[in-house]
Amino acid sequence: MADSYNGHMFVCVSTQTDGGKYRASVAIMAIDGSRTRSQRFLDLETFPTELEANERAVAAAKAWIDANSENDRLSLPTNLAAL
Repeated sequence: MADSYNGHMFVCVSTQTDGGKYRASVAIMAIDGSRTRSQRFLDLETFPTELEANERAVAAAKAWIDANSENDRLSLPTNLAAL
Protein backbone atom coordinates (compact mmCIF):
# COMPACT_ATOMS: atom_id res chain seq x y z
CA MET A 1 0.00 0.00 0.00
CA ALA A 2 1.32 3.44 -0.95
CA ASP A 3 1.69 6.23 1.59
CA SER A 4 2.18 9.93 0.96
CA TYR A 5 4.49 12.34 2.74
CA ASN A 6 5.51 15.91 1.92
CA GLY A 7 4.53 15.75 -1.76
CA HIS A 8 5.99 12.26 -2.34
CA MET A 9 4.52 8.77 -2.48
CA PHE A 10 6.37 5.77 -1.09
CA VAL A 11 5.80 2.03 -0.99
CA CYS A 12 7.52 -0.50 1.27
CA VAL A 13 8.85 -3.34 -0.84
CA SER A 14 10.62 -5.35 1.86
CA THR A 15 11.39 -8.93 0.86
CA GLN A 16 12.31 -12.12 2.68
CA THR A 17 15.91 -13.26 2.22
CA ASP A 18 17.08 -16.85 1.77
CA GLY A 19 18.05 -16.86 5.45
CA GLY A 20 14.49 -16.04 6.55
CA LYS A 21 15.13 -12.43 7.54
CA TYR A 22 13.50 -9.45 5.82
CA ARG A 23 15.45 -6.82 3.87
CA ALA A 24 13.94 -3.37 4.40
CA SER A 25 13.38 -1.67 1.04
CA VAL A 26 11.31 1.27 -0.12
CA ALA A 27 10.41 2.91 -3.43
CA ILE A 28 9.97 6.71 -3.29
CA MET A 29 8.23 8.67 -6.05
CA ALA A 30 7.97 12.43 -6.48
CA ILE A 31 4.58 13.13 -8.03
CA ASP A 32 3.87 16.17 -10.22
CA GLY A 33 0.16 16.32 -10.97
CA SER A 34 -0.74 12.97 -12.50
CA ARG A 35 2.77 11.86 -13.50
CA THR A 36 5.82 10.54 -11.70
CA ARG A 37 8.61 13.13 -11.77
CA SER A 38 11.36 11.01 -10.19
CA GLN A 39 11.91 7.72 -8.38
CA ARG A 40 14.37 6.51 -5.75
CA PHE A 41 14.85 3.01 -4.37
CA LEU A 42 16.46 2.42 -0.98
CA ASP A 43 17.71 -1.00 0.10
CA LEU A 44 18.46 -1.09 3.82
CA GLU A 45 19.38 -3.54 6.59
CA THR A 46 17.80 -6.92 7.33
CA PHE A 47 15.43 -7.56 10.24
CA PRO A 48 13.95 -10.64 11.93
CA THR A 49 10.36 -9.68 11.01
CA GLU A 50 8.59 -8.06 8.08
CA LEU A 51 6.99 -5.53 10.44
CA GLU A 52 10.40 -4.33 11.67
CA ALA A 53 11.69 -4.11 8.09
CA ASN A 54 8.68 -2.08 6.99
CA GLU A 55 8.95 0.27 9.98
CA ARG A 56 12.60 0.91 9.05
CA ALA A 57 11.63 1.44 5.39
CA VAL A 58 8.99 4.04 6.34
CA ALA A 59 11.44 5.89 8.61
CA ALA A 60 14.11 5.86 5.88
CA ALA A 61 11.66 7.11 3.24
CA LYS A 62 10.56 10.03 5.40
CA ALA A 63 14.16 10.89 6.30
CA TRP A 64 15.20 10.76 2.63
CA ILE A 65 12.25 12.95 1.59
CA ASP A 66 13.03 15.49 4.33
CA ALA A 67 16.70 15.64 3.30
CA ASN A 68 16.14 15.76 -0.46
CA SER A 69 12.80 17.37 -1.23
CA GLU A 70 14.37 20.81 -1.78
CA ASN A 71 17.03 19.36 -4.11
CA ASP A 72 14.61 17.39 -6.27
CA ARG A 73 13.22 20.16 -8.43
CA LEU A 74 13.38 18.85 -11.99
CA SER A 75 12.14 21.11 -14.76
CA LEU A 76 11.53 19.84 -18.24
CA PRO A 77 13.20 19.15 -20.51
CA THR A 78 16.31 19.11 -18.28
CA ASN A 79 18.35 20.95 -15.65
CA LEU A 80 21.64 19.82 -17.15
CA ALA A 81 24.10 22.56 -18.07
CA ALA A 82 25.45 22.69 -21.58
CA LEU A 83 29.00 21.38 -21.98
